[in-house]
Formats: sequence, C-alpha cells, structure tokens
Amino acid sequence: MISDHAVVIAGGGPTGLMLAGELALAGVDVAIFERRPDQKLAGLRAGGLHARTLEVLDQRGIVDRFLSQGQISPSVGFHMIRLGISDFPTRHNYLLALRQNHIERILADWVGELKVPIYRGHEVAGFAQDDSGVDVELSTGHRLRAAYLVGCDGGRSTIRKATGIEFAGWDPTMSWMIAEVEMSEEPAWGFRSNASGIHALGKIEGGKKVGVVLTEPRLEARGEPTLRELSEALTAIYGTDFGVHSPTWLSRFTDMTRQAAAYRDR
Repeated sequence: MISDHAVVIAGGGPTGLMLAGELALAGVDVAIFERRPDQKLAGLRAGGLHARTLEVLDQRGIVDRFLSQGQISPSVGFHMIRLGISDFPTRHNYLLALRQNHIERILADWVGELKVPIYRGHEVAGFAQDDSGVDVELSTGHRLRAAYLVGCDGGRSTIRKATGIEFAGWDPTMSWMIAEVEMSEEPAWGFRSNASGIHALGKIEGGKKVGVVLTEPRLEARGEPTLRELSEALTAIYGTDFGVHSPTWLSRFTDMTRQAAAYRDR
C-alpha cells in the first residue's frame, strides 16, 4: 500500500539510501522509490570507499559492517602512482575495496532497520509542486503527496531535468570503455599504459568474470559499445582480445564535468 510521506526520495542507490538513513535518524517520515525490482546491479559500478566516507559511516555506527566485507589498502592510486595514506590523521587512513553491490546491500539493510519503506519497481514519472508541497506521479500510475521530493536518480536525473535546474560544466574530452565479460584465454592482469592512456584488466570476485577498463584513442560519445568494439579495442592495446565473450555489462563513460546550478527549487 503506497501512502503519502513527508519526504519522497527518487532513487535507491548509495546517495538515496544514505539520505534516507539520515532523515530517519532525525525523525523524518521518509520513503524511497526505486525503479529496480531489487537491489541487484548490472555491472561493476563503484569499487571502494575513501577515508572521509568511512569516517561518516563510523559516525553513524555502521562502518564495521563495511569493513567486514571489504579489503583494506594503505594506499590510493593516482595516474599509475601509489600514494600512501597510512599517516593521515584519521582512524580510517586507508582505502576500502568494496564493490557497489555490497555497499548498497549493507546500506539497504541499515535503512530497513530504521523502518524506511523502499518501494521497488516504482519510478517517479512526474511531479507538480505548489506552495505547500509536491504531488508525485509514479510509473505504476500511483500518486502521492509529499512535502519534499529529492532527486537521487543519478547524473541523468529525471527530477533535475523536470525542475529545469541547469547542469553547467565542461563537455567531454576523453572516453573509456568499461565492461564485465568472460575470456577464454588468461588475460594480462593489472594496468597497462600506452599512447592513448591507461587500461586495466582485473579479476571480479566469484570466479570467471573479468573487469575491463580501456581508454579510447579518441573521444566516443555515441552510447554503449558493442562486444565487437571491445574486442577490437583489446586487440589494438594487447595484440589479442583474449577470446572475450559473454558480456554481462558493456558501457562507456567520459571525463565530462558538470554541476547542478542549484540544489533546491522551492
């Protein structure tokens, strides 16, 4: 049964989950609406947590949940250089390697303990605001009323676009392929650098899958790459595609840098 809430959060990723937890701790009636049917993620996404994030999680008394699932590294990488941070003045002077699927699962469990409802399979399709609040329309046809609607729905945020908030910044100058695949040959694990940039092949927890990140020789901004494009890019860099097959996720990202001009509209 979907009911009205003081705050409606669109998006049940790390940002939406963390905000919901903060609001619940402050005694605010909050609910999350997430378009995915469950917490599962397609692809690698984020791969770890930095010191400041771990400090915030520690302040909330939940950092041990993450530490027990991840792997601690005393250094961070910057352009093929390892920078030691073990002398940082913090209890968490390290990087925690932990995939986003685990991060989201742990946050969702915490939010569940705080009795925050998460309506899965429901996407915010539209809204209209007035002086006293927001009428929210869901993709399922349901409607509800809230005092506030928060868009935690990513860089292509439907909420931001519908509100008309400017997304100012710089256009991309470089692009990368990122993929989760299988390979019939043993790949060249680790990092490799050439004229076009830095590339990486890494083992994914659980077995056969390989994580791939390749810098493209020229800017590509035409949507998701194909398996053939990935194969050709691997061959150009490594001299072979290692028998790449069975992709579970293929994507492309750029160095585009943008910032919302405002974080609130009424």
